[in-house]
Amino acid sequence: MHVLIVGGGRVGSELAANLSDKQQTVVIVEKDPRVVDKLKKKLDVMIVNDDGANMATLEKAGIRNVGICIAVTQIDELNLMVCMMADRAGVPTTIARVRNPESHTNIADTGFSKDEIGVDYVINPERELALEIFKRIHYPDASEIEYFAGGKVMMLATTVTEDAEMIGYNLKEMPLPKGCIIVGIKKTDGTFVVPSGDDTVKVGDKVYLVGNAKVMREASWLLHHEETIVKNVLILGGDVVGYTLASILEKNPERKFKVKLVEKDEQTCKELNRKLTKTMVLQGHYTELAYFNQEEIAETDALITVTGDDRSNIIAAIMAEKLGVGKIITEISNNEYAYIYDTVGIDNYVNSHLITAYKILRFTRKGDVLSLSHLKEETAELVELVMPKHCKVVGVKVKDAYFPKGMLIGTIVRNGEVIVPYGDTVLQPGDNLIIFTLTSISRKLESYFC
Repeated sequence: MHVLIVGGGRVGSELAANLSDKQQTVVIVEKDPRVVDKLKKKLDVMIVNDDGANMATLEKAGIRNVGICIAVTQIDELNLMVCMMADRAGVPTTIARVRNPESHTNIADTGFSKDEIGVDYVINPERELALEIFKRIHYPDASEIEYFAGGKVMMLATTVTEDAEMIGYNLKEMPLPKGCIIVGIKKTDGTFVVPSGDDTVKVGDKVYLVGNAKVMREASWLLHHEETIVKNVLILGGDVVGYTLASILEKNPERKFKVKLVEKDEQTCKELNRKLTKTMVLQGHYTELAYFNQEEIAETDALITVTGDDRSNIIAAIMAEKLGVGKIITEISNNEYAYIYDTVGIDNYVNSHLITAYKILRFTRKGDVLSLSHLKEETAELVELVMPKHCKVVGVKVKDAYFPKGMLIGTIVRNGEVIVPYGDTVLQPGDNLIIFTLTSISRKLESYFC
């Protein structure tokens, strides 16, 4: 597939790298020559150093032969304009990153209908990041969470603790609750394995489970042997992500959260107080946690650092760790800072650029792909797809499909029922499959399911 990416920043760069690894033809249009120099050192793709808002530039980039146009510049209006021009040029699929929440929820505010603009999919990075954080607040003992099949299936990653009941069992004997399966293990030495029935889990291993969402908390308990309930949430940062997260927490019908939000800018605090009805908004500097007394820190179940500044987030997270905050979730913009969190033992960090890139990547897959989730280590991914009527494995037993090593079907949703397949399970057209695969072989999916 020929993919045109307009905008070579962190999202565009991540998209290009991933697509290029999967042997897709990629062209990047980037106006800033400094960014172009970085891209040339990092990527082996065609790069057009020019203004993406110009049709002549898009023609130079081969717009007439493009299957997907992805606009991910820093300017919403430019992204929408690029999609409009791509649509007029006959591009089948257009995707725009739109950061303004109002534009994301109602494109008609721009004065055009969605069809008139020519954008097929809109991705809002800040909202996607807030939703990711919200999921982790709901499952605070997990370091990674993803939902599939309309919430029926969940992927959950948790670290095995010393008192876990599963230590010493091999996987085929492990008494996991019915409806879930271990699909991946990151060992303490850093290696990642797709396990077989004879593998075991050890203290410190990071285990990836997939299964019926209703039983996943019980399965997590058997490996983590600890349960944290988050009620009191402290958010540092009142920009779009902090505000969006507070709004989601306020409207959550399942649990009443007590939310405090700290923002350093006085005017922003006034705006937040007008918009938020249940959140306590406080003005103060993010890294001065002494601003709060020890009792307030002790009452905080989860600290969320979304200040927009990596260094402030790091400092606040480390200070909160030393003060004994049970759950810390922090945003990083530059993934090079990830090693700092790993060094100090804080593994719950999120990157809006990567989340945005992975949300977009599913639209570049052939077949009926519904969703795509990359693991934090970026060595494996989960793909949700609908089994086509005319692919090579329809009507075939799982054991006879001969999937390559490193690829397995975690669950099947069939007629609303979540099934963990075994060797004799027959794959049927219309099955909703959640497939776990190592990234290095994920491109082979198309040969089985297209």
